[in-house]
Amino acid sequence: MRATMIRVEKGGVVVSTSDRRFSGGEDVRIWFALDGTARSFEASVIRAGVPIPDRSQDGLMLGFIDRWAEGAAAGGTEGRVLELIPPNGPAVSLLESGARLLHIAVDGLSFTVDARAKLVWVESGRVLVRLGIPGSEPVHASARVRSLASEEGYLLYDLHFEEVDDMDAHRLVIAGLATLL
Repeated sequence: MRATMIRVEKGGVVVSTSDRRFSGGEDVRIWFALDGTARSFEASVIRAGVPIPDRSQDGLMLGFIDRWAEGAAAGGTEGRVLELIPPNGPAVSLLESGARLLHIAVDGLSFTVDARAKLVWVESGRVLVRLGIPGSEPVHASARVRSLASEEGYLLYDLHFEEVDDMDAHRLVIAGLATLL
């Protein structure tokens, strides 16, 4: 889903989207690019139906803004593995330069890559993901591209894990990779 940042107010941030209706109390994660760097934050919808300059009622007031992230944390990735494995060709690491991990959880992950990247997965397409942390064997999960958006020189991917080899090991590895954010 796409949104446009309208303004920053004392009570929060106003964004506009006509793609989906929200109600007060919903939690959202917002991704955006600033100065060529992918960033994100979490917020709660304080009020829906906020008037915006185009005179529509598609505005959302976001508040309780927290958990700012700027791509993946620099360094500290030794021994960690987070790779997308295409049907042919080498694996693509989401922990090396050129990709920025924005969010990872037991049910999926989000990341950005440069829009000039040669390897592009299509929306609703499937991809194999290899995940690993020091002291444990890598685990594999099949994921589906839930959404793909092109923003200011970046491609933003949201993947949903569908099939996981070993759920207990998967949870452990996700917890270890989440420390990078």
